[in-house]
Amino acid sequence: MTENEIREEEEPRRPVVVGVDRSENAARAARWAAREALARHAPLTVVNALDLPTDASLPLEPPEFALKERKAGVEFAESAAADLRAEFPGLEIVAEVSDLAPARTLNTLSSDAALLVTGTRGHGGFSGMLLGSVSRRLAAHAHTPLVVVRGYESEDLIDEVVLGVEDAESAAAIRFAFEAAQRYGSSLHAVRAWSPRPTYAAPAGPFFAEYEEFQADERKAVEQLLAPFHSSYPEVHVQITAARGNPVPVLVETARNTRLIVVGSHRRRGPLAVGAGYVVDGLLAHSPTPVAVVPITSTAAQ
Repeated sequence: MTENEIREEEEPRRPVVVGVDRSENAARAARWAAREALARHAPLTVVNALDLPTDASLPLEPPEFALKERKAGVEFAESAAADLRAEFPGLEIVAEVSDLAPARTLNTLSSDAALLVTGTRGHGGFSGMLLGSVSRRLAAHAHTPLVVVRGYESEDLIDEVVLGVEDAESAAAIRFAFEAAQRYGSSLHAVRAWSPRPTYAAPAGPFFAEYEEFQADERKAVEQLLAPFHSSYPEVHVQITAARGNPVPVLVETARNTRLIVVGSHRRRGPLAVGAGYVVDGLLAHSPTPVAVVPITSTAAQ
C-alpha cells in the first residue's frame, strides 16, 4: 500500500449530504446522491430541516409544537435513510434532523461535506424552495460543490458530462467535471457559448469578423484551459463546442439527457447575495439535467 493510500484510509471520508423532504422530487435527489456516494466510496448524510421558530419571546406555536415536529422529522429522516439502505446495500448512511432553516443547515454542513445535493419543487424544506432563495443562496455561498437534481433521469441517457467553460478562473469547475467523467466512465463535452452583439453597437467593428474565425479562437481558448488536465485524466475523451448564442439555452440543450452539467459560481458578491449569477440561476431554473455548481473564488485560490 502506498503512502497516499495509507493517508487516505486514515483521513475521515467527507460525506455526500442530501437535503430531503416528503416530495418525490426530493426522493429522486436522495437516490441520485446515494449513487454518487457509492461512486465516490463516501458515506451519505440524509438531512431533514424543520425550520422551527426560534424566538422564545414570540410564542407563535403551542409549546408542544416543536417536540411534535422534531419527532416527526426524526421518524421521516430515519425512514428515508432506511429506504436508501435497502436500495443501496453496503452504503454507509446517517440521518440527521435540524431545527434550522434549510439554507442555513446545508450551508453549515457544506464546510465538512464532499458534495451537497438538493432536489426541486418539493413541499417545503430544501426542495420546495429551490426556485426561491434556498438553492440560489447555496449556489452563491456553499463551501463545497452543490448538485441540484431536477426532473426525471432519461431512459436514453447520453453517457456524457457537459462542462460550461467561462474563463481562466474555471479551473475548479474543470477539475470537478474531469473527475466526474472519469468516475462515471463518461466522455466530457466542454462548451463555450457567447451572446451575439446587438447589430446597432458597431456595424463595422471587430465583433462582426467572420464567424468561423471567432469560433476557432473561442475553441482554442477552451483547449488551452483544458490542456493542463489531460495528463491527469488520460482516459477521459473530450469534445469541445464553441457556440454563438445565449449561454443558458445553449448549455441546457447541449446537456439534455446527459449525466451532469457542471458550471462555476463566482464568489465576488456580498454576504447577503441570493443568486450566483445569470447563467447559474438560469440553469437551476430550466435545466432538466442535474446541475453541479462549483465554487470559484479567484484564480489564485485554484
